[in-house]
Amino acid sequence: MTDAGFFSLWLSRAFGGPELNFTEFGRVIEELSRADGSVGWCAMVANTCSRLSGYIAQDAGHEIFRNGNSILAGSINPTGKAVAVPGGFRVSGRWSYGSLIQHSHWTVGNSVVHDGETPRRDGDGALDIRFMIFPTASAEIIDVWHVAGLRGTGSNDFQVRDLYVPEQHALSAFAARPLHPGTLYATPIITVFAASIACVSIGIARAAIDAFVALAAAKTPMGSAVRLRDKSMAQVAVGRAEALLRSGRAFLYDAVEEIWAEAAAGRLPTLHQRAIARLAAAKAAETSAEAVDLLFNAAGGTALFESTPLERCFRDVHATTQHIGTQAGNFELAGRVLLGLDPGTPRF
Repeated sequence: MTDAGFFSLWLSRAFGGPELNFTEFGRVIEELSRADGSVGWCAMVANTCSRLSGYIAQDAGHEIFRNGNSILAGSINPTGKAVAVPGGFRVSGRWSYGSLIQHSHWTVGNSVVHDGETPRRDGDGALDIRFMIFPTASAEIIDVWHVAGLRGTGSNDFQVRDLYVPEQHALSAFAARPLHPGTLYATPIITVFAASIACVSIGIARAAIDAFVALAAAKTPMGSAVRLRDKSMAQVAVGRAEALLRSGRAFLYDAVEEIWAEAAAGRLPTLHQRAIARLAAAKAAETSAEAVDLLFNAAGGTALFESTPLERCFRDVHATTQHIGTQAGNFELAGRVLLGLDPGTPRF
């Protein structure tokens, strides 16, 4: 996958990447997730990390990204502590959800900058939070990923203790200004990240529809004289699943393409546009899970077996809806903005 460029779709052209737009990127992630949810998830994470290439200086970028031959993993949750020292930071912390970390070359550990023991704040009182990029070999990987869904992502915890990270490897987490041109880097990081997660959900749901159609053509349910595909309940289930999947997908791409067009025109996407995109990401993940649930139930006892793709689709799609970027809390965040309130979080 590295050789084929699947982990560097959002790498800056300055470092040899293709710098795809969101629609192109989303379609790739959907297809990878259709083949295997964990594969799609790992590609999504690695690419959101490669997007940091748009905010990094040339020397550091060439060192880290190596023209698309590096894999980056990491966490955006700021559970690390970075103490400022001459030339950089001494970083300590433990992070969760390090998807793909066993295969990565570099790792991102989001951290709160400290001056001594005091957290650093700007003039508005906001914390100085930065993505600390360090070699994965410097981190201890902690085996905790024993879960229901997306098992293949290997999303283990990781930690470092008093690790030196040079200044040029530390990027402002949520307020970085791009150092490279391109519409991708002018779009809101967190908004686009949430939308990327939903692409994995969509791909998994598509795989579930594929699996159900194949099963329905072959299976004659117990006590039935006809195949599953000839039963009205199966026909309704697959019809509703297709409608759910396509409606959620259309909403997602419509919302993100509006943000993309705004950024391409040199304008900052509005809070309302970002709220709609977050709403679309949550809804696309939700409708994907609903589609899989319909088919899982319609398949009967066959869907319980690990030999049936529906079993893994069921587990994997529900894992995607648990992420903070797509979970139900996003409906509240978006609703606050639609009612004229602030979203209630700086990471929006």
